[in-house]
Amino acid sequence: MKLAKVKIENFRHLGDARTPLLLDFTDALGRVRDLTLLVGPNTSGKTTILDAIAAALGPSLEMPTLRPDFERSPRTIVRRGALHAQVTCWLRFSPQEIASAREIFRLAELTPTVPDAPEVKLTWTYPDPRNQSDYGFSQCDPPLGWTLLKGRVQVARLLATGRVDWSWFERVGGVFTFDQERTGLGKTISRQVWNIIHGTEETAGGKHQRRTTDPRTILIALALQALVPSITPQPQVRDEFPLIQERYAHVCAPRRIVGAVKDDLGEFDIYFNDGQHEYRYEGLSSGEKQVLLLLIRFAAEHIHQSVVLIDELELNEHPLWQRKLLHLVPRMGERNQIIATTHSPYLRDAVPPEAVVDLGELGDAREAGGE
Repeated sequence: MKLAKVKIENFRHLGDARTPLLLDFTDALGRVRDLTLLVGPNTSGKTTILDAIAAALGPSLEMPTLRPDFERSPRTIVRRGALHAQVTCWLRFSPQEIASAREIFRLAELTPTVPDAPEVKLTWTYPDPRNQSDYGFSQCDPPLGWTLLKGRVQVARLLATGRVDWSWFERVGGVFTFDQERTGLGKTISRQVWNIIHGTEETAGGKHQRRTTDPRTILIALALQALVPSITPQPQVRDEFPLIQERYAHVCAPRRIVGAVKDDLGEFDIYFNDGQHEYRYEGLSSGEKQVLLLLIRFAAEHIHQSVVLIDELELNEHPLWQRKLLHLVPRMGERNQIIATTHSPYLRDAVPPEAVVDLGELGDAREAGGE
């Protein structure tokens, strides 16, 4: 799934019915760019654009696309004096994605007809003019285009049945938002691995899986799982932990991730090396943590074929790391589209001019209430 363009009307201070804000994410040949940077000073509307895209697509995808501190209410979303905010997205799907969506619905024993639609126009209106949904009203053109947005949630539901495996997340996409705190991280860890990490034993009636948002625990779990071959190998799914190690070393060299190590007390921890000394997760710099949180979430949530919204890509990073991260992010998953905000001149100068959306003159700082 790729976002070709978006039209925003009355969403906070952006656009109105006469002069909507129209953003095009395609190149001169009409192809969707893998990377687009929204560049502008504070209060220029960068974060608001990401919020508008996430708010519009989330209900149809049935995914948690909004950042945690986003407040959904007419007072905070709709421009003063307007009745509704409206966001229109033109989404593109490859023939392979369409075929995968059809197969997913067949495996789920559901009967909607998935249209042969390489582009779907989705219009989201908030608040719902029918007064039926707190999430707004969405409509697609063609009408059954919504089926192409449901693939990822259907895969998640089918995993427990054994009808699909994790490799299906490379066939269908969604929308993922990285806010400035890089929250949204989470992974389900098996009971056995949880017990190894924390040194606890659950009773027979205990839950077989534990959900955690702690990056240290997730990283240890991924490191331990990488050491044990699966009884049912899935050759299409790459090992997550080696990928994180490789990409972390690429951005943060000479620093690297050593792996999971058992300390003097017999407890597992994750260790790092700066070229001379080893240190634990607690010794990471803020820049290292930002890189690591991005990498873990891309791996843990199997982000592929998706629209990825990243607020302030350069957050807490040295200019050299900024450029390395800029070139690495589009390669963190398969066929993702990255839309990132920045006010870093280093990042702006590192990409072709056509990949930059200049928001320097957008909006009124007194109205924006944020970026």
